[in-house]
Amino acid sequence: MFQGKFVDNSRKVKSLKSIEFAIEHPQEHESKLIKKSRLLAVVAWIGFFVSFLLYFQELRGLYLPALASFSGILYGLSMYLDSTIKQWPLVAKHVDIDSVKKEISEIET
Repeated sequence: MFQGKFVDNSRKVKSLKSIEFAIEHPQEHESKLIKKSRLLAVVAWIGFFVSFLLYFQELRGLYLPALASFSGILYGLSMYLDSTIKQWPLVAKHVDIDSVKKEISEIET
């Protein structure tokens, strides 16, 4: 599954266990992603709000576009998690859980 010399075994095992958990516990996986998505969206909107407040109070500086950009990145991550939530049921059907478990056991031994 994993190829390349830049991915170490601990990272492989962590990723594979994450996939295994997502397949075996789909509701928990979905609720975890929903919580992360909502948290990122709330923090992003707070950042946008603060950016607009600072802009209209004419407190401009380098921090203002940095804060707005960071908020935009957070909101983009929130949208990414939302699409992941919607796509995972389709992808999970095509993942061979036995192959994932076998690779975890091979790496850990």
